[in-house]
Amino acid sequence: MIVLGVKAGEHDACFALIEDGEPVFVYEQERFNRVKNGMSSDLTVLFEGLAEHGISPGEIDLVANCGDPGLIPERLRQTRGYLSGPAFARAAENVKWRHPTFHRVMAAAGFAEERIEDVRHHLCHAASVFYASPFDDAAVLSIDCSGEADTAMLAHCSRRDGIKILETIGLPHSLGRFYESVTRWLGWGFGEEGKTMALAAYGEPQRYLADLSGFFRIADDGFFEFDPGLTDGTFSYSTEELVGRIFEESFGPRRERDDEIEQHHKDVAAAVQYMCEQVMVRLATTLKKRTGSNALLLAGGVASNSVANGAIRNAELFERVVVYPQVTDAGTALGTALYTYHRKQAGSHGHWEMRHPYLGRQIDLARVHEAAAAVGIEGFQCDDPAAFAAERLAAGQIVGWIQGRSEIGPRALGNRSILGNPLTRGIKTRINAEVKHRENWRPFAPSVLEDDQSLFFETAETLPYMTIVATIRAEWRERLTSISHVDGTARIGSVSESFNPLFYRLIKEFKKRSGIGMVLNTSFNDKGEPIVQTCEQALRLFGSSGMDALVIGDWVFTDKRNARVSDFDPLIVNCRRIPDKPTLLVALREADHAQRAIEVLLRKQAVGTLEIRTMGETETDLVEVATKWPQVAVLVPWSADKFIFDPTVYYSEIADTCRRLIEAGTYQLFWIDPRGQVVSARDVLYVHHRSQPSGVPAAYARYWQAPGS
Repeated sequence: MIVLGVKAGEHDACFALIEDGEPVFVYEQERFNRVKNGMSSDLTVLFEGLAEHGISPGEIDLVANCGDPGLIPERLRQTRGYLSGPAFARAAENVKWRHPTFHRVMAAAGFAEERIEDVRHHLCHAASVFYASPFDDAAVLSIDCSGEADTAMLAHCSRRDGIKILETIGLPHSLGRFYESVTRWLGWGFGEEGKTMALAAYGEPQRYLADLSGFFRIADDGFFEFDPGLTDGTFSYSTEELVGRIFEESFGPRRERDDEIEQHHKDVAAAVQYMCEQVMVRLATTLKKRTGSNALLLAGGVASNSVANGAIRNAELFERVVVYPQVTDAGTALGTALYTYHRKQAGSHGHWEMRHPYLGRQIDLARVHEAAAAVGIEGFQCDDPAAFAAERLAAGQIVGWIQGRSEIGPRALGNRSILGNPLTRGIKTRINAEVKHRENWRPFAPSVLEDDQSLFFETAETLPYMTIVATIRAEWRERLTSISHVDGTARIGSVSESFNPLFYRLIKEFKKRSGIGMVLNTSFNDKGEPIVQTCEQALRLFGSSGMDALVIGDWVFTDKRNARVSDFDPLIVNCRRIPDKPTLLVALREADHAQRAIEVLLRKQAVGTLEIRTMGETETDLVEVATKWPQVAVLVPWSADKFIFDPTVYYSEIADTCRRLIEAGTYQLFWIDPRGQVVSARDVLYVHHRSQPSGVPAAYARYWQAPGS
């Protein structure tokens, strides 16, 4: 049985294909469109992935969608508890529009309705960890900002009975939203909660704990709620509202990103982190009492908090605490596929166990030499790349390391890594300043030989995914400041030969030269950029940064004196989807990314084949102008998820005008959002329509024409 798991349209978009219960690929959208946490409704990554693995869409037995519209009534019931009048009416309309959209995206792409299964959000999270585990019985805690109606789920899982939901915590009460709100108040954006966690170690939690506990109440069993006094019938508990009502009113204006971080910022972060740990440990205690299980599995965005995960492990409630690498919403794609497969095929096959995270795309080694020559970087093939890298690391150099299939999740675990010698004085500062361009107070993580781990850390437990912190032994803290946080902990990545043979050998070779079986390991990307996906991307960062050497497969690069590399810009990558033919570029007045897009398209296309028009949404002469052009690119002011999730955008004047162009049957249209995402307008402007236009085929049509579809 072939099952496709889908988390499409919103942040952390991801596609997971499994065959007879085992993953074929897990592709995260951001790795391909280069937009961090990209919210694209584009499905090209999915269809290209199927073609890459020789599978036609028609061969897929079931499409498992993360999100269950059947929970809309429960969501509305909860919403009535804190909103009323016009505020409730607006929220209800949003829920009724938004939640079925995930299903409609797949139907509009050609998948038959009867093949699409909708799965509850937190069940997807739970399945992503339980059905990937070796355990016959386990407790599961899934916790994040929210699913359809829940913000947390406690479950007892067994191979015999499946996933049994014990308790849920409903909206509006959300630990994930509370943590996201303090992150925004601290001046950071979506998905940057890791900065808050790191900053918390520099603060004193008790200073503001009493103040914050009045807003976010935690019971002895770990269940939590926002202060009911916040509710006035119009307060929706959105992140922005919580920033204002809790943090700005109590602790002053939100910090701007480039402002100095003051002590009260650190102390507020510390208090919220402490509360997060209290919730997680208490809920884990409740689960132990309710299930008696020896293993606890964690999932959901809050489970990205490696410090809280470490607190649970240190509480010694369970024999095993496991956090897999893809705990965010991206992991629900694999989770919904596994859940659907096991529900349909219960007991008919043995179960797959995640033994490594390398389920992403294979690096294209056939392109290495060509890609390097194109940017003026010279390299050579090496008989022993592991020994070469170890030699350079022992000499104190920064080495990029690219091998095989990419890791899933946000952590580099030995196949898309930037490596350093943890004993080299100043290596952390140098990588932060010259390669990653990030705050120097944030820690790096170690990859350590599993057999040597207990020499350096106060645990011998295998922790391969860098999802749980452990304490560094006192005698090593002074020597390992490059991978140690200010609190004396590190986010460990245990490496065994079976986990990653080549990376294991690299560290063994490094140990021969340095005496230490550990390397500093950080993800291969610059600030604001997803982990690199291609040879070109790796070479660009190597050529533009302070990296000393780069290894891709058995190719080695050290000479970049003549490098010709451009700055990172997702728009450059995504504009490759626009064919090289005469183009009318339309910029709405609100689209402030027009100049950047114009420059990219002018570089890409021949002079004289690009006309630029500026018009407001209400102007209707676009159809007449566009008749002279074979394709139109529209610069819109909205993020790409709003194309399908926001009805005011979906039914806007420019959207209706674009539909008229599409239905004329002679135009290719593309929408370009401010973050550089490019989508075929044909594929987003009919998601909520009952019928599709026949004049211009969908971008995915050719994949359905393949044999077997």
